[in-house]
Amino acid sequence: MKYKLFIISLFLTSCANNFANIDNKSPYSATGFAYIYSERDHAQRIIKNKLDNSKVEVSHNKLKVNSLVKIINPKTNDSIIVKNLRKNSYPDFYKVLITQEVANQINLDTELPLVEILEIKKNKSFVAEKAQIFNEEKKISSNAPVANVEISNISKNKKINNSPKKDKLFIIIATFYSYDTASFLKKRISKLNRSNNSFAIFGATINTHLDGIKDDRMDDLIGSKYGNDLEHSIKSLDYLIGNFIEFLEKENLIENTAIFISADHSLPINKSLNYINNKLKNTDRSLYLISNKDINSEDEILQVHLPKILLNSANIKHNHKFFYELNNYNDLDGFIEKNKNNFSKYNNSIIEFKKTPKNIKFEINKDNFEIIVDNIPGYNLTLLNNSPSYINLLFDKNFIFKNDNFKKESKKPRKIRKEDENYNYNILTIFKNNNKIITGKIIDANKKIIFPLPVKNGEIVLNIEEYNSNFKLNNFMKDRKRFIAHAGGSLSGYKYLNALEALDENYLNGFRFFELDLQLTSDNFIVAAHDWDMWKKMTGFKKKTPPSLRDFNELRIYNKFTGLDYEKINKWFNENNNAVLVVDKINNVEKFSEQIKINKDRIIIETFSKESTTQFKKKGYKIIANIDFLRKLSNPIEFLKKNNIENISVSQKIKKNVEYNFINFLESLYKINLEKRLLNNGFKLYAFNLNEEDDTITEKDIVCKYRYIFYGMYADNWDFNKSINSCDNNDN
Repeated sequence: MKYKLFIISLFLTSCANNFANIDNKSPYSATGFAYIYSERDHAQRIIKNKLDNSKVEVSHNKLKVNSLVKIINPKTNDSIIVKNLRKNSYPDFYKVLITQEVANQINLDTELPLVEILEIKKNKSFVAEKAQIFNEEKKISSNAPVANVEISNISKNKKINNSPKKDKLFIIIATFYSYDTASFLKKRISKLNRSNNSFAIFGATINTHLDGIKDDRMDDLIGSKYGNDLEHSIKSLDYLIGNFIEFLEKENLIENTAIFISADHSLPINKSLNYINNKLKNTDRSLYLISNKDINSEDEILQVHLPKILLNSANIKHNHKFFYELNNYNDLDGFIEKNKNNFSKYNNSIIEFKKTPKNIKFEINKDNFEIIVDNIPGYNLTLLNNSPSYINLLFDKNFIFKNDNFKKESKKPRKIRKEDENYNYNILTIFKNNNKIITGKIIDANKKIIFPLPVKNGEIVLNIEEYNSNFKLNNFMKDRKRFIAHAGGSLSGYKYLNALEALDENYLNGFRFFELDLQLTSDNFIVAAHDWDMWKKMTGFKKKTPPSLRDFNELRIYNKFTGLDYEKINKWFNENNNAVLVVDKINNVEKFSEQIKINKDRIIIETFSKESTTQFKKKGYKIIANIDFLRKLSNPIEFLKKNNIENISVSQKIKKNVEYNFINFLESLYKINLEKRLLNNGFKLYAFNLNEEDDTITEKDIVCKYRYIFYGMYADNWDFNKSINSCDNNDN
């Protein structure tokens, strides 16, 4: 009798009778989310190797290069067969890396890119007697083998093999965070059950984390009475698990399936749980394991007990001796702590957790260099001599030092090696002379100094919180890509100038991105003006607008500043060849391309419709899309990705629609507002409407309070030499 095991972690797993019967040479198969490639991800080193989004390309980190893999959309049954281009790095959560073209061909939902992956192994000793090619398979190249064939054995040995067929074990990683994934899981199990296959399922629940991730579609199933999103998520999870167990019973699997439900941590402290915390102050908040099987174990079950409990409950035979069964320890907790490395050998995904320190002190005592972490002595290096030298340290984003990174002093600062790049290490380099610390600094992989370390009383003390805050703030403040000079930037207290003098002044101040509002004159020439009513007030123009080009050039703005026609725009940007023109207002593609003669790599067009976006893209221009027209599209995220657009212009007022601490990928799986979806998918939001009379939010507010929302801004002015302490403590 086959046995099934289901673990929900909350935990489900279903297994065959004996692991020895598993066919290790079976083709790879998996179900999960695909990661859709973008150039932005490669630039940010999320993806190591480039793909071409216009081509059908797949990269899988577990399959051999050039092996054939079938990618299936389980919602539509559309599929495609393609070679595994290369092994690549991508976030562990995802099962495969695909291009946008693959997603398009299988009609994949880019918001919930659930796929089934099947490895296709070629068999040299068969011929296809009959083949069926489905519509979705007609998309593949003609030299790719067809997966659905009937075969004849043409090997020399024609004897019929009546030996029992080896069982296969199907392992499914599942989640209960939405109605869709729970439904898909049931369909997958039904299919496996009909084919008499054993399966193992591990299900993690993530919608009940933080303040809850709400799926509005569940309202029809659980009702509308709930206190907050977290309670809604808990009720949804309860329903889905209960429904799943009922499903197992209907499939006649309940008797042969071991079900375990366990918690991964005790009750957290967060806003949504305050009322629960108050009720449970004096109650037991231990973790629990719930099972439909008798468990012969200690009263207190530790995490290390779970593997054996699960195997025994599923009647899986094995001869493995688990660590906790050894008799050479008195304290199991201490034994576990000492044997972390041994445990990790059985699971490469185990990473030893180390808490980010608060303070790190670097000092030299006589001939010894010491690192003291949170007042606890750590690394120690014996210095060889008093001559000038460098001490080079590698650390990751959590300020955990690489254990083997320094063994002796060096005559020069260290570079990041290729083998270290994947870990996003930075270098902390300390220069010493006469066994005294002279200077210290943190350097990135490009040898750029990202943070100086002041020496006080002969030692360096690094406050991690201060470093992280100041580092992020400093990077933002000095990053010229984040600041677009609004209407050329302000000058002498005037805004919306679109004037030559404003370009000159703000270029000297450090701006390199300049927005100009472009309009057409009555004789169809491009000039810069926010709108004709504002321009009339600025110039005192008395005639009907729009003016002719001659009228435009005869007048000065506020009797002080020079207006910009297309010739002056071309001349200025070609003289300042590292300046970028950001275009607002104009939608006439033909007139723009005819009159504006600036390298297209230095032009960004703000678009306000799907049509103008498409037209400017065809001409080869870069785009910053206004959010207002995106709201009208049925699938704005897909539209942006298809057109390779990553920058979005938005009113600063959208900050009200974005709740802090909820900018999370998982939210993109639900019907949330467009602003959050854009943030969750990595798009860069540029804020406008700053310094308005009815809403006094300023450039400083964007930097100090809302930089978690806005990547950049249309700024009237900015001082790129501001110190890292420009924000008040309350602003960070």
